[in-house]
Amino acid sequence: MESTRASDLKSFEDIYLTYFSGLYNYAFTIIKDTNEAKDVVSDVFMKLWEERNTRIIDLSLKAYLFKSVYNRCLNVLKHKKVNDKYENYLNHLKFLIEDERDYPLSGLIENELAEIIQQSINKLPQQCRSIFIMSRYDNMSHEEIAKKMKISINTVHTQIRRALGKLRIELKDFLPFLLFLFL
Repeated sequence: MESTRASDLKSFEDIYLTYFSGLYNYAFTIIKDTNEAKDVVSDVFMKLWEERNTRIIDLSLKAYLFKSVYNRCLNVLKHKKVNDKYENYLNHLKFLIEDERDYPLSGLIENELAEIIQQSINKLPQQCRSIFIMSRYDNMSHEEIAKKMKISINTVHTQIRRALGKLRIELKDFLPFLLFLFL
């Protein structure tokens, strides 16, 4: 059994050395970020290793790997687009709040909004909350958070995506009302 595992490891290592560079270059041309491209390719190889005994590859291995990288890159871009849209929305709200400071109720509304957002953030699971706060309030990059917490960048991405999803659900009833007040 040990020789089978060693054989699996050697085969995997050969596959990794053969395809990593080409897959990385391909991922980089799609997402234009060196760290994200490395993460995408590493995730694809990790999945390949984890599913080595159960995954049936109908295509050639090369085609399978490139298709997996392509799909993962699309997911990264989609996630980035959602994050950018959310950040633009928050920046717009911030602008509206700052622009409305001359009105008597703006301070009260701003305080109420801050309290509701904080309550929603406090409802997040501990790790998810910590990662979200480091990302949004401490302005730490995903890589910095991953190093600080000793977790993968992919985990950071996942936790921020979960936090944003939960906050979107938690705040969905309040945000349209807030926009109505300011517009």
